[in-house]
Amino acid sequence: MLPFSSIEFFIISGIFIIWIYIAKHYLNNFLPYDISLLITSIFFLIFYFPKPIHILIFIIYSYGIYLLLQKYQVVKYKVLGSIVLILPMILTKIFEYKTFQGFLISDAIFFPGLSYISFRLLSLYLDSNYKTQSINIVSFLNYLLFIPTLLIGPIDRYSRFNSDVKDGYNKIGVKSIINGLNSLKMGILYKFIIAELINRYWLSMKNIQSLNNIEFVIDMYAYYLYLFFDFAGYSLMAIGLGKMLGINVPINFNKPFISKNPQEFWTRFHKTLGDWLKDYFFIPFYKYFRSNYYFKPHKLFCQNASLFLTFILMGCWNGFAKQYIISGSLFGIYSVIYNTYKYYNNQKTHDIFFRGLPQPVVKLLSIFIMGNAVAFSIYIFSGRALFF
Repeated sequence: MLPFSSIEFFIISGIFIIWIYIAKHYLNNFLPYDISLLITSIFFLIFYFPKPIHILIFIIYSYGIYLLLQKYQVVKYKVLGSIVLILPMILTKIFEYKTFQGFLISDAIFFPGLSYISFRLLSLYLDSNYKTQSINIVSFLNYLLFIPTLLIGPIDRYSRFNSDVKDGYNKIGVKSIINGLNSLKMGILYKFIIAELINRYWLSMKNIQSLNNIEFVIDMYAYYLYLFFDFAGYSLMAIGLGKMLGINVPINFNKPFISKNPQEFWTRFHKTLGDWLKDYFFIPFYKYFRSNYYFKPHKLFCQNASLFLTFILMGCWNGFAKQYIISGSLFGIYSVIYNTYKYYNNQKTHDIFFRGLPQPVVKLLSIFIMGNAVAFSIYIFSGRALFF
């Protein structure tokens, strides 16, 4: 059973919430919040989550490697350490479609949520330095295996997550329950009603091979809407359940359909991934290019190269299938075009593209262009676009 996938999960989540509140009022003198929270995760993973042995092996591997990297100060070689740390995810992507005697090779490694756990693990390592004390196993497990965000995020940061854990029992009460229920209800509306209606009465009914040109365009918009409501619904439910368990999960979606440019889009659509990509891909790439003797004088090139490489890697993170790489490349191209436009625009006294147009018109045109560009790239990502 996967998080937020069935009525049984919500019933079990209710039991977990009751357990945390009992621990707060009757067991807090000898049972700290972090242990109470860890008990819920371990119970769920052992008895309800698919492939618990796979997660156990991954945790043993990742915590062992993490401790070794810290002990021997391999933080000098962040790239090498990162590759070793997330090797299971890399191997899963490489062998995603390969079989051996009818057995899918990646199944020997993969478990649901592997990519998002790997992202959290990577941020934990990349934020460390020589003076950082190794994280104890309880904090390590709570951060990686927090049930609401286990499957597809939002991608939390250890320092922020751990500050909530330290405040633990003080963060839960009637107010957190009410706020959590409000987010949970909105998430259920998004995922199980709106997204389900789009899927049932368009995406699942239509034979892609038989669509005409107009229906292809409708299909593109329908999938964009479906992905948003499905993903945003999951994120809202994770936020709601997190609040009821005492953890303030970061907001992940904030009206992405009114985005005027790629930069704004990634602050509104899957914001935690956008922040993660900026901090751990874009900034290191940009620092590398700017420190290089040949590239340093060319600031615009350094920015654009960093942006494009970041989104290529984002595509590869989803998998090595061509639709993921093409979709990531398109987002990279959008970002390069906008960054170049902004760069030259800042050197002019007028807008080089929308010159003379009133600001409300510029805003509407920007939203229209960005919305269609995103819808097209996400449609490529879906694999439903037959022309790719």
